[in-house]
Amino acid sequence: MKKSLLALVTGTAIASGGYFIAQQGANNNNFAHLDNVPDDTLFLWSQLNSFPYLQYLDVLPDTLKNVDDINNFVAAMQGQEVDSNTQFLLNILDKYANSLKSSKQFTSTWGVNSDFQALAYSVGLLPVLRAELGDPQVFKNTVINAAKEANIQYEDTNIEGIPVTKFLIEQEGNKIFDLLVAIDGKWVTVTFDTPINDQNDLKIALGITAPTTPLSSTDKVQRYIQDHQLDGHALAYLDTRLLADMLTAKDPQSKSTQMLDKILALTDSENALDSVRNPNCQQDFSDIANKWPAVITGTQAYEFSNNYGDITVSSVIASTDTKVLNALKNIRGFLPQHTQSDSDAMLALGIGFNASQLSPSVNTIWAAFASAQFNCEPLAQLQAQSKDANPAPLAMATSMLGTLKGVSLTVFDANIADLVRVDNTDLSSVDMLLTVSADDMLALFNMAKSFAPDLAGLTLPADGSAIEVNQYLPPDYQSTAPLYLALKGQHLTLYIGKTAQQTADALSTQTVTANGMVNFAVNTDKIMPMLLQAAELSGEPITDDMAELLRESGKVHFSLDTTDKGIVADITIKVESQ
Repeated sequence: MKKSLLALVTGTAIASGGYFIAQQGANNNNFAHLDNVPDDTLFLWSQLNSFPYLQYLDVLPDTLKNVDDINNFVAAMQGQEVDSNTQFLLNILDKYANSLKSSKQFTSTWGVNSDFQALAYSVGLLPVLRAELGDPQVFKNTVINAAKEANIQYEDTNIEGIPVTKFLIEQEGNKIFDLLVAIDGKWVTVTFDTPINDQNDLKIALGITAPTTPLSSTDKVQRYIQDHQLDGHALAYLDTRLLADMLTAKDPQSKSTQMLDKILALTDSENALDSVRNPNCQQDFSDIANKWPAVITGTQAYEFSNNYGDITVSSVIASTDTKVLNALKNIRGFLPQHTQSDSDAMLALGIGFNASQLSPSVNTIWAAFASAQFNCEPLAQLQAQSKDANPAPLAMATSMLGTLKGVSLTVFDANIADLVRVDNTDLSSVDMLLTVSADDMLALFNMAKSFAPDLAGLTLPADGSAIEVNQYLPPDYQSTAPLYLALKGQHLTLYIGKTAQQTADALSTQTVTANGMVNFAVNTDKIMPMLLQAAELSGEPITDDMAELLRESGKVHFSLDTTDKGIVADITIKVESQ
């Protein structure tokens, strides 16, 4: 788990563009990088400020760089018969894995310097990757060597003053496309020359010709940053409006639509999208996409040192559909304070939901789709099928939950050797807290007792005093330590252990309010040693990679919520080298 978690830090830092808190301010955005990006790009991945990647690379141990995973994949593929194109890709992956051994080797392989900037986007459907490197020639030489080893043909040429290396990708003697690596100053551009693009598209991709309307001349990037409280150092988005218009050919003259048409023609699938390429579907799909215009991801904060990394990334399914968003917001429930950020707890999970609003909100969302006026035949058919689904039974299922607003489970510590035994489970080694929150928790508890006859005589003190409930444990569970049940204000708490007791007491002052939907936190400092101990108990050998992971620290916190701007998922990841 820890390997996957901390590897995610690496991927998140790179894929989100990275972000380094500079003393001069957090809003020094370089939108000039977007001058070569068409405003109708279907997607954008942008690192607007440089990132000290080499320093970051040296902080991470080899076990956290996914080197073994890449090497295992390459080795598995090498054991099969592969064509030269696949071998070319495998060679690139192999060189990438080897380059991760140190910042020095990464520099000598890819030409990256201490500050690194990059962005990716599309010209129509033509993908483009641009990066500012210390020595772009080194990058090109690495790709050339990978091509030579795979017997891929290549040639150096010049397109209007820009040096370009073309790598011929063919199958059975027929050209599929050219992979292009172009160098302009410190910038390297990787793109393709394919049967679906023309020369003007290629010039735009290479930065030779400016797009008719560059993204930098619009306010889209600034608006996304401001609307979703991002820091502006890294931003990625998928434009669902442009995607819908392309699929339905709403604008036949758009580059993405024209390229898609060529792909359909080349694959003998010219009629594949006929069912949605009509005025009715164009309008209906456009209306839906306008309400859900983009999926946006960006950094909110990043702090970095020689042995410490802390990154927060926010992802938003942006929406202006107030009816649906309001219904989702009505479902929001209560999440205890101890689940709202990373902590020293081994594991924390909080689920907030307003039980009294669950059924009405689901009905609202279902009715919004069921009652919409669709003239597009595929959507109308889907709508007709949805009418067979009746959410009414949900009302019966949730009516008994009354004023329930949320539940949470937090494991502060545990000893796996004592927790898991052959005959039964011993809870004495666990420091754990289970909470149930409601507007009227006592009434909800008394109602719940009617479904459990064994608890009929159980009375909770209104003053928050705890009662021991070990005698109510199932036969397969035991505990020599006291297991307590207590009413702490609006919260029913079931806990065992010192930290759990202190946390339960703190709940007395927390008012049940709608503050979120999901919180999840993991502290790998505590959970990894327990997993290693479990491996020892099972007799499984502990690898050197697993042992090395113990020298690293990591925490992750994930939250899911709904706002006026859309559905928001935030993730904060912290790593610390020991």
